[in-house]
This record gives sequence, structure tokens and C-alpha cells, in this order.
Amino acid sequence: MSDEDRLSINALPDEILLYVFRTLSATEFVATLPLVCERWSRIIASDSCTLKRIGMHHANAIAAVEFFYFRDESERSQMFHWPSDDYGRLLRTTTVQCTGHDYRGAAAGRVGYANAFYLFARYEEICGHVAALMISSNLSVYATDGFTFVDRLTTLVLHGVRIREADQYTLAELGTVYVNVLDVVYVKCSLALRFDLKFLHAGFGQLRRFRADHNAVGVRFLDDLLHTHRHTLETVVLGDCTVTGDRWIDVLSERLRGRTINRLSMHSAYFTDRCVNQFLTSADLVLPDDRSNVIIDSDLGRISFSINIDPL
Repeated sequence: MSDEDRLSINALPDEILLYVFRTLSATEFVATLPLVCERWSRIIASDSCTLKRIGMHHANAIAAVEFFYFRDESERSQMFHWPSDDYGRLLRTTTVQCTGHDYRGAAAGRVGYANAFYLFARYEEICGHVAALMISSNLSVYATDGFTFVDRLTTLVLHGVRIREADQYTLAELGTVYVNVLDVVYVKCSLALRFDLKFLHAGFGQLRRFRADHNAVGVRFLDDLLHTHRHTLETVVLGDCTVTGDRWIDVLSERLRGRTINRLSMHSAYFTDRCVNQFLTSADLVLPDDRSNVIIDSDLGRISFSINIDPL
């Protein structure tokens, strides 16, 4: 770029430059443009409306970090309930809408993982707006220290990660580093047979919503989850998990006594119509008078039920 070209683009008002910047990919917006000059960095840092719609993806390929836009502000809050395939689809999307504009460009622009540390340290005010982090890389090489500046992170998603027994300590570290995380999601992850499931949630002291879509979980795990986060937990979704053990009704009745959660979704071969109805009519639970939102489905011999409960 010639000096004349630089002068011409810098002659544009800030609002016009920002309009141009918003047409680029999220990775370019967050990680590339602020490096050009102090003015560009200031313009981007001032655009909190756009920055709040940016999520971060720690990718498998070449230890890369990607950024992506949410189509609208409500999409991030709905991220917890997205179908499993939507996570991969989002990262492949080449056009997304944000603040009324179409953002075109490569959605999979990448930043070298080592360089991401430098970006977060220098542009803390920019990357600090990132509120959603998706991890689809090996946890054993995940260095949380590089992302301590993402202090507004509220949603953590692990998508397609093979979690080994040794990774339980990394999960505990994630809970220490990202102390503001409210929503934790595990989608299409595989767990080692000897993995201690309490590490999926124990480190997150402010946990509000928890979702896991993998294999089976025992009643002991459910008991520990509801007990550890009894003061904060509002939503539990065990989407593709089968709850094992026949004490589920005792665990739920005991742990939910006198309190409510907004959503409970489970299925198990141990559920029967009689037991589910017994649970729903328990005097220990605080349930709304209108039960029209309680759904009981029988599928291949398994009973699943979903409850949406108004908070106290």
C-alpha cells in the first residue's frame, strides 16, 4: 500500500472506517486491524456493540485461534441450547449478520496460537469483550494463561474434544481462570473410561447452566452436580446422555427440595411413567400450577421428560 493510499483511507471519518471494518471477518476485526495503527485500534475498541457479538474458537488445525460473529445479540444466549450440529455449522458460515449489517469474508481466518497471547496482552480492552469461547482442540496442550485477559467470558463450550484422564486437571484450571463462566457445554465429546466426571463442572463456582451430550452419566454424577452448585444452578440438560441408576427420583427430590431449576432434560431406561409422575407430584418440589410445559415422551422403551420451571 502506497503512502498516498494510506493517506486516502485515513482521511475517512471514524464512522466510515468502522463501517468498512465491519465488512471483514471477525478474526480480522479483532486480531489484525488493531495492529495497523493506534487510530484503528481505538476505533475498534470503541465499537462495543460489535465486540459483544464476537466469539472465540480454539481450533484443532495448527493450534489456531479463530473468531466468529453471532448473527444477533440473542444468539449467544441461545448458544447453550443449540442442536449439536449447529456448533460446527456456525464456524463454517461465511456470511453472518450483526448490528444490521452483513459480515462477509472468511469465517475461518486464523491466528497462530502463540501470537494470540500477544494480542490479548496488548489489546486487552478489545479481546476482553469476548464472552463465548469454543474449544475443539486437545486439552493437554491448552494453556489457559494466555487467555486470562478474556475476563468477561461467560460461556464455555467444548465441542468434539477427546477428554483423557489427565485432562481433568486442565478442566479444573479452566474453572479457576474463567471465574465468570456461567454456562458450560460439552457437545460430542468423548471421555476416558476412568475420567472423574466431577471435573466437568466442579471448578466453575458461578455455574448457572450445564449441558452434556455424551454417553452415560450416573446418578452419583447428577447428585454431585446438583449439590455442588445448589446456590447458582438453574438449568441442567443431559441431551444425549443416558442416566444410569435407579435412585434418580430420590436424588432429584432431595437436591431440588425447596428450590427450582428452569429446565431439566434427561432420559433413561430407568424412567417409567409411574416414577416420572410421582416425581412431578412430589410435595418437595416447587413447580408451577400450569403443567402444560411438562412433556413426557416414550422412545424405544426409554422415558424422557423435560421441565421448564419459572424461577422463584
